[in-house]
Amino acid sequence: MRRALDLALLLAASLSLACVGGGLEGAPAVGNQAPSDDPAEYPEVTGEYETLDASEPQWLIPGPDIPSELQVQPSNNNVDIHFFEDQLFLAWRTAPYHFADPAAQLLVMASSAGKQDWSPSLVVSHGSDVREPRLYDAQGQLHLMYFEAGVEPTAFEPKATWLRSRDHDGQWGEPTLLFDEVEVPWDIKERGGRLYLTSYVGGHYQDATAEPLELRFRQSEDGVTWSSVGAGPTVYWGGVSEAAFEFDQAGDLWAVTRNEDCDSTGCGSHVCFAKAEALGDWDCSEASDPRRFDSPELFRYGSEIFVAARRNLGETFGPEGDLLAYSLTPKTTAIYRIERDARQLVHIMDLPGTGDTAFPAIRRLDAHRFLLANYTSPVDQPELSWLDGQISPEGTSIYLLELSFMP
Repeated sequence: MRRALDLALLLAASLSLACVGGGLEGAPAVGNQAPSDDPAEYPEVTGEYETLDASEPQWLIPGPDIPSELQVQPSNNNVDIHFFEDQLFLAWRTAPYHFADPAAQLLVMASSAGKQDWSPSLVVSHGSDVREPRLYDAQGQLHLMYFEAGVEPTAFEPKATWLRSRDHDGQWGEPTLLFDEVEVPWDIKERGGRLYLTSYVGGHYQDATAEPLELRFRQSEDGVTWSSVGAGPTVYWGGVSEAAFEFDQAGDLWAVTRNEDCDSTGCGSHVCFAKAEALGDWDCSEASDPRRFDSPELFRYGSEIFVAARRNLGETFGPEGDLLAYSLTPKTTAIYRIERDARQLVHIMDLPGTGDTAFPAIRRLDAHRFLLANYTSPVDQPELSWLDGQISPEGTSIYLLELSFMP
């Protein structure tokens, strides 16, 4: 069953926890901080769920609540959300269309508890494309990680990985370069008081003759200095780029990859696993799932790990990997559950999404509820192909919705 989402009431219910250290049954006492996103902080959620409910979407961008200081362009995607202190921060890419353009910007805005009083926080502009904004906090400071790309619409050209840090007075510092190589950041999570990061480098993203892609996994305590989790940062060599992760109740790691560039395992996606005592030693599926789970985001409820990702409504991508044919089929956004014994993803439900869609960001609200942000082409065009959505002058919009589990 779907129900309407009132954003103001949602923010009031979730962020009031930060003010009073409780208020909803099962929510942890968190002082003056926002609700914890770490599933380990909800030990009372132990078993399987009965139902998963998604609210109706709250269409946000473009819309009347956006601060006038922020210039919203037709294409709005690459969205991230993060609760910090008593505010919800939202970052996204806005540009003339999906592909690289010098007019692209990353915009950040914030809303206080229980209100739709969005205020501008940061505008990132490099005169070239900017993508993959990742909001997180460490040691009481909010950070934004992202990468700068080129200006050619037909190329994906990472140039630099940047970090912006917000001072305690609310002012953002100047961009700081991260990493010796040009890496594309993907998933950042704080678990057990430590930050973890996946990123990728090499392959055709570097140059036509580069070695296969390297998927990397790092950790940090301050959010600025990152070290390898294992003996080295690389956990997979081959065709993998995007990879999202989560930890189970035993502390073991589970990840879902996008194997777009293909390798000896085929093309599509993997489910990967690492033991808690060897988190840098990833064991991935021997054969790629021919389905592609683009832009994956993982989250855990009790003993179950779920994936929000793009779902292809046409033929599977693997085992050969025809990117043109894949681009010409319609897409949506979906929720899956990881069947860990079989290392397979089981489809649970679709979310609003069509054409150019799927860059889900998820943050926990309390023991049983999650806030999800995502983008899509106009949903009244369900047959729109991925490519047509990317170049359509109608652009894309960003929405929020609530996912609720019934234990």
